[in-house]
Amino acid sequence: MGGQKKYSSSLDTPSDPNEEEYNFIKETIKHRPFNRRKFFQWAASVAVGAVAFGILSGFVFRLTVPVVEKYQEKDRGQEQKVKIPKDEPEETGKHKKDSTPTPKIVEVPQNITLADYEKIYNEILSVAEEPRRALVQVSGVRGEQDLLDNSRIPSGESEGIIIENNGSGLYILTEMWAITDAEKIRVSFSDGSAAKAVLVKGDAATGLAVIQVPVESVKKTTLSNITAAQLGNSYSLVQGKAVIAIGSPTGYADSVVYGNITSVSNKVSVTDMEYNLLTTDILGSGEGSGVLLDTSGSIIGLIAMDYGPEDTHTMVKALSVSQLKPLIENLSNGKNIIYMGIRGQEVSQDTAENTKIPRGIYVDQVEGDSPAMEAGIQTGDVITAFNKEDVRTMQRFYTELQKCQKEQKVKITIMRRGADGYGETQVTVTLDVR
Repeated sequence: MGGQKKYSSSLDTPSDPNEEEYNFIKETIKHRPFNRRKFFQWAASVAVGAVAFGILSGFVFRLTVPVVEKYQEKDRGQEQKVKIPKDEPEETGKHKKDSTPTPKIVEVPQNITLADYEKIYNEILSVAEEPRRALVQVSGVRGEQDLLDNSRIPSGESEGIIIENNGSGLYILTEMWAITDAEKIRVSFSDGSAAKAVLVKGDAATGLAVIQVPVESVKKTTLSNITAAQLGNSYSLVQGKAVIAIGSPTGYADSVVYGNITSVSNKVSVTDMEYNLLTTDILGSGEGSGVLLDTSGSIIGLIAMDYGPEDTHTMVKALSVSQLKPLIENLSNGKNIIYMGIRGQEVSQDTAENTKIPRGIYVDQVEGDSPAMEAGIQTGDVITAFNKEDVRTMQRFYTELQKCQKEQKVKITIMRRGADGYGETQVTVTLDVR
């Protein structure tokens, strides 16, 4: 075996270190030469694509942001901090003369003593006790003086009523004139303490405003002593109903007087709305303010001494609170009051039959430079529909109006008198805010 010849392959280690090694396969990797032209073409295409993407993104951003902001603003506008339950207007039928309560025979106690009168008045005070805790004094302040200092310069002073405490703020209904020219607003509570307030929203047509006092700025002892008033239903009122006036109906603060409703059928026309005016047999002051309560202590009217004939300014009168509730809610939430610019009155079925005027809203006045005037609505027109919705009363008209937005175009159907009688026509009104 020692004489056999040995063979080797290229996969084996050579037996002789001096023997030359050969490889059957030898791989050589060569790098592709750098092509400057193609590189710059690629870089240029990337740059152009980036610029185009940037331009497109900016264009889309500019288109979408206003839309998003619009819907965000709309959502913010729809946010409600105060919600006031509404009453059914259909109950106004109780105001009609055919629904006047049938007189009843009442036995008057004989030999009424002063003690009996005292007992009655104490009962009245008991009913008024809770709502009186909701009364505040609202003062407009001018000048650089400390708001809570006696050196303040008042611009106006009026009664206010707390209508809501939502945990973050006290919402107070008051009169706009007292704070119109004020630099600051001061609220004095029933326990004598005071706090700063800010205006939420005012309404020029009614002269009402809602202000807010942050809860955190009110003492805990004060919060435990005050309450939010209960807004009642004034649609159910009839002549002879007993009422209590609190606030400053006589011109003096913290007054409580008692009387009866003498009329519920009088009307007060303001811009784009009409309110029932509640009159009483209570003697008051022409400068009086405050609220009317029913015998359960709920507010059924806001005292408004300026309305009515001149010789009735010493009789306590009030605007129906049920009709004011939609306005109070809008003011409390800082919403715009949509404006068209008419003053009108309802043409009832009886009036229509007697005068041959179509049923609807008879336009008594069109305000100058108002959306209604610009659209061509005239005094004497009778409005019958608002965006195809039947509107025969000012309450219904106001409700539909406040569903709209600023600069919204609406179709108003009117009956206009011509040589051949009344004929139907339509006008387009571009709404505004006031």
